[in-house]
Amino acid sequence: MRFDHQVAVITGAGTGLGRAYALALAERGAKVALIDACSLDECQVSQKGSTANLSSCYKTIKELGASAVMFELDVRDRDGVTRVVNEIAALWGHIDILVNNAGVHHSCTFDHLTVEMWQEQLDVDLNGSFYMTKAVWSLMKHRGYGRIMMSCGVSALYGDMHETSYGASKMALIGLVNSLHMEGAEHNIKVNSLTPHALTSMTKDRLASSVKPLFSISSITAAMLFLCSTEAPSGQHLLTAAGSVSHGQFAEFKPMYFQSDCCKPEALLSGWEQLHHAKPIILHNSGEDQVLAWARRGASEHHIRIE
Repeated sequence: MRFDHQVAVITGAGTGLGRAYALALAERGAKVALIDACSLDECQVSQKGSTANLSSCYKTIKELGASAVMFELDVRDRDGVTRVVNEIAALWGHIDILVNNAGVHHSCTFDHLTVEMWQEQLDVDLNGSFYMTKAVWSLMKHRGYGRIMMSCGVSALYGDMHETSYGASKMALIGLVNSLHMEGAEHNIKVNSLTPHALTSMTKDRLASSVKPLFSISSITAAMLFLCSTEAPSGQHLLTAAGSVSHGQFAEFKPMYFQSDCCKPEALLSGWEQLHHAKPIILHNSGEDQVLAWARRGASEHHIRIE
């Protein structure tokens, strides 16, 4: 699988998975634009400085013989995002791939979670991904091609102690993918999410030493490359860690139906065990599909025929 003549933009590219994504794409022929944060004030003054990590990634890619540019940019800087995306498009003519990897992570009890901490999490993870996606969207539509990947987290999908802000911001990206991929379909823009877990500076304290060697990045970079490829699906959510790759989707279980005069909270309480453990699983392709399923169930109970 090659990415020759394609332009890929990776945020959070200085370290960890962002760096691994950038290297993987460059090794397979892509021109890569590396973005990582400096202070907001520095970003507004100059785009020429660089952090040591970003410079190191840039240097490594250049040593591979690949084309690369780097930008110190905080993805919360909406005007800066627009400026940098325009610079990349002016330099290489187009943007084919966007990997929204920039994020922050601070575990905190809900009691001690401040409004400022909550806002920072949303601004970086959610709004930053929105600003980057918004900036490349019209370019991709005009070209009739685009691949966009959002980075999610298992704490968003399943919940974890002290991860309310992180979980909320990452789960919002799942909703963004679910709707945005539909708008991209007619323009050959594929939008997906990847939920990875690797041994990085962000996760090293959350993995037991005995299993740390299992959490390499090989399956993660493979999944990222697949989702950024010409053959990528759209509107999908992949989970990958420790060599495992799986597909995730929100599922509805077999419903119970209540006549309107019988649907009371007491009835739900008495039927909770049946409702909670109901099978089989029912998958829906969209919100409209779910609404249609509700309508069909209700119509069937009332012997109403609908098309």
